[in-house]
Amino acid sequence: MLILLAFSCGQNSSEKDLTGDWREIESEFSTWHFYPDSLILKFPGEWDEKTEWKANNSQIEFELPTFFWDSLGTPRDTINKILISYELSDNKDSLFGTLKNNWSEHKFSLLRTKSYIDYLKKKFGIQFTLPNDSSGIYMGSTSFSTIGGYKLHPIYGFKIFMKSSKSGVIVKTELSENLNNLEFDIKRFKDNIKHWDEPPIGTNEMYLDERLHLRVFADKSIPDSIITNKLKVTINQNSNEFNKHYSDTLPIRIYRILKSQGIEPRNIKGKEIKTIANTVYN
Repeated sequence: MLILLAFSCGQNSSEKDLTGDWREIESEFSTWHFYPDSLILKFPGEWDEKTEWKANNSQIEFELPTFFWDSLGTPRDTINKILISYELSDNKDSLFGTLKNNWSEHKFSLLRTKSYIDYLKKKFGIQFTLPNDSSGIYMGSTSFSTIGGYKLHPIYGFKIFMKSSKSGVIVKTELSENLNNLEFDIKRFKDNIKHWDEPPIGTNEMYLDERLHLRVFADKSIPDSIITNKLKVTINQNSNEFNKHYSDTLPIRIYRILKSQGIEPRNIKGKEIKTIANTVYN
């Protein structure tokens, strides 16, 4: 095990390689920020954690104070000792690790990233330049929400990517390499939505179809009309006493993501564009 030392001696070469901002590949809302004198962890639904850390070329070690309830219902404070065995990619922008703590072990991976958009380009292997448009709204802003408080929450936004090429427009989703499986992709995405704030039972399901929207990351060379034409999407509306005032089918809202200074999923900008709804996806 490594020993946590004072930082007066400076960083070693392995620690310098790790210093920077990273985002989990498995969970885009979880970020790791390695600084010379601290590590800051930001995970959804949890308080930010700040601690000291040390590393060599194969292991990272740090400790986190942890509060929990034991099997007898007694509150306990402990120190969660964390050891990560890891490898870096050749260009040192990807980390593949196995994390062991006081209770469990799991594998995870990180991407070094300057911003959320940079992360998406690396994760999904597609390049695009977002358009400028002053008419956009911040996609994580609840001030524009009219349904359940989470109308534009990023967890309800299914991501689609478009770039121009000599052969035409290349399109992929966050789950597939093209639009051939769009119906299945949307179903799978809906089935896996889980809000980390744990809303009251039934609330998430009640508003799911209304909250669901497409977030299109399209190159600035692609006009809105092309996006609209390629995404002719409608969903079936479940009937119950809470949403009986809606029609049986509901067009999915499409938001084109715009260039902005936002570096997190909740502070990027977008604008709603026209929807042509002639295909029903359950």
